[in-house]
Amino acid sequence: MLGMFFSMIGLLLLNSFMIWEVRFWVMMLMSFFCLKYLNVEVWGNMCLEYLYCDSMSGILVILTLWISGLMLLASNYSIKYMNNKSLVFSFVVLILCVVVILYFLCIHTMYFYIFFEISLVPTLMLIIGWGYQPERLQAGMYMMLYTITASLPLLISLIVLGDLYSSFNMILIYYLNCFTILYDVNILWFLGMMGAFLVKLPMFSVHLWLPKAHVEAPIAGSMILAGVLLKLGGYGILRVLSVFFLNELMFSKIFMIVCLWGGFITAIICVGQSDVKSLIAYSSVGHMGLMLAGVLCKFMWGWEGAMLMMVSHGFCSSGLFCLANLMYEKFKSRSLFLCGGMVNTNSIMCLWWFLFCVANMGAPPFVNLVSEIMLFCSLYMYSVKYIVIILLMVFMGGLYNLIMFINIQHGGVMSFMNSSFINVCSEYLLLFLHFYPMLFFILNVGVLNKIYLF
Repeated sequence: MLGMFFSMIGLLLLNSFMIWEVRFWVMMLMSFFCLKYLNVEVWGNMCLEYLYCDSMSGILVILTLWISGLMLLASNYSIKYMNNKSLVFSFVVLILCVVVILYFLCIHTMYFYIFFEISLVPTLMLIIGWGYQPERLQAGMYMMLYTITASLPLLISLIVLGDLYSSFNMILIYYLNCFTILYDVNILWFLGMMGAFLVKLPMFSVHLWLPKAHVEAPIAGSMILAGVLLKLGGYGILRVLSVFFLNELMFSKIFMIVCLWGGFITAIICVGQSDVKSLIAYSSVGHMGLMLAGVLCKFMWGWEGAMLMMVSHGFCSSGLFCLANLMYEKFKSRSLFLCGGMVNTNSIMCLWWFLFCVANMGAPPFVNLVSEIMLFCSLYMYSVKYIVIILLMVFMGGLYNLIMFINIQHGGVMSFMNSSFINVCSEYLLLFLHFYPMLFFILNVGVLNKIYLF
């Protein structure tokens, strides 16, 4: 793992005429090499007492490397072919990848907080530097205000906890907590610790920055937002709850109700969307809300399902954004009402749209189905009353995915559309590399049993 880290630092300093391709291949090869660590229970300390890797962070490190490599592949036409500052773009993507990996590996709470905040800067550069429309400045401002406002209470809470335990090492605090459990903590303390992660997740009611950021971001920005940056919040909540054992019963129940109700509301919003990217962004809010509800019910199945949901949603949502971008590059429009009848012009892309829509609604044979079943069962065990909202979410999830698929693929072909356009091999490779993990990770779901039993 240290070899991977130093080689990525070397990539940042490297300068050659094929640097784009070198950075792409190194990140993809790194993600393949790291796959063998999925079956290792604890990787151990890597750099004094600051970096540490276990199965929970290991899976997300692999996801980060994989999605970061695919970002370069997806941006091949819009950035490299169009010569749109491609060297700076690949440098920013690599910086973001390194920062996110360091966040997943840090066990020192101050560095954990610092890398959590620094990840905002490269994302902002992607949105403002390579976004499509003038509104990208407003989207960047939304994202900064939401994140920075919620992160100051987190910093204060982490400093107070460090003073309480006389240590900032999360592994040491975890073992100390075996003797002193913070069972019924102060409400302000609980909100301070969770607030920044809930915004980055994002939980319903603090999610308004996400659709704006997705719509204005380039394809790489949307991919890293959906595939990796939403997982920063989920990983932070899992790590904080597992290390500090924070248990504030009243607010946990309120958050669960807000998440489930928000998932239903965002599904209704998805049905009325006309922009494909906006629809996919709102669906992410619903999926991440379900994941948070599964974590807060504090069943082992809920935590394992939440981890699986983060991984499967990362690939599925990122793949849907790639499909939306391919459609935009061909038709110069993302409107559901203008881009109809694609099954008549390109039947292979129709198949890809079908597969990813099916995965997004949580249907077999994809691993998304397993994650949703685990989360639904844990919520049902927590309270039988949740079954009503769960059934409504399942119905609405299927509805908006079907509406998106039917509007894009069926109906009459608009006169401005070129009926003879073709796709190149790199586009099929991009979609296959999103599709393959969702299909085959279902064979190794047992890896989740090891994540929380260390």
